[in-house]
Order: sequence, then C-alpha cells, then structure tokens
Amino acid sequence: MRNWPTWIPNPNSWMSAILLILLVRGIVVVIRIIGQYGYSLMELSPKLRIILYFSALLSPILVIAVVHHLLHIFLDRYAPTSRSPGMSNTEGLLPSLMSWWEGFYGWMAIALAMLVSLMIEILSSRSYSSFYEMLAWWDELRDLFTLPTLYRVVTAAYLYQFEYLVRNHLMAVGSTRQSNQE
Repeated sequence: MRNWPTWIPNPNSWMSAILLILLVRGIVVVIRIIGQYGYSLMELSPKLRIILYFSALLSPILVIAVVHHLLHIFLDRYAPTSRSPGMSNTEGLLPSLMSWWEGFYGWMAIALAMLVSLMIEILSSRSYSSFYEMLAWWDELRDLFTLPTLYRVVTAAYLYQFEYLVRNHLMAVGSTRQSNQE
C-alpha cells in the first residue's frame, strides 16, 4: 500500500476529503439554522449583519481546527501508533498550530473544490437553467450523492495529497539538513 504512485491520492487523503465534505455539510446546516434565528437581529443593526456574515464565513476554520484537535486527542489515547513519526502528541484543550493549519487548509480545500466542481458543471452542462440548482447543493441530504459532490471529494483528495507530498518533502529536507549539520 505504501507503493502508490504520487499522482494517486493515498487513503488518508481520500478519508480527509470525505470527512471534510461531511463536516462542511454539517457546518452549513448549523449556519443556516443560526441565520434563520439571527435574521431578526440582523435587521436591527447593519453592523451586526456584517459581523455575523464574517463569523459565518470564518467559522469553518474554527470548527475544523477543533474537530482536528479532538480527533487527534482521541487517536493519541486509543490508537497511539497511528501518529506520524514527526508529529508530537496532542495536549491541552486549545487547538495546536497544526490543528489551526488543518482548519485553514480544510476551508481553502473545500472552497477550491467547490469552485472546481462548479466550473466542471458549468462547462459540462448544456442548459444554464440548472445553474441555481448547482449553487444549492447543500439544501437536502439527497444532494449529497451528486456529481458535484463527487467532483468536490476528488478535488479535495488531490489537494490533501498535494499537502501530504509537500509535508513529506519538507520533513525530508529538514532531516537531511539536520544530519548534515551534525
């Protein structure tokens, strides 16, 4: 299993992509519920509306970072051998720098995956009447198993594979420099 070609995402990349799509689906549902309740508050103050929009836009970074942190606390406790050799154990209640990176990278991966899937759908669709249907991919659970979602999973898997390759390259360069200095 370790001898995969580098252009094929490894199983961890696929798992990260699928979990990211499901997590973002849940985040969108929560944001929609909060938005419905907060709509009356937003009518009172335009400044509050701007704050809520930016909070909704940036909240996935926080959620992904916290979920990543909690997942690694769970894995460190119940599956300690699953940790990469270069990574330290997760400690504390606040997300580490690596969890914040995963939150940011996950949000950028889903944004790029949505753009790529939208472009594929626009280029492959013959009628532009379904354009609004493509933008509302999160409306119901039945929309989870659609071609745009498949495009998003594949794109996110390749983005996670890219991150994996860059991280391994940087760790190899760092270990080579460290061994040359000794």
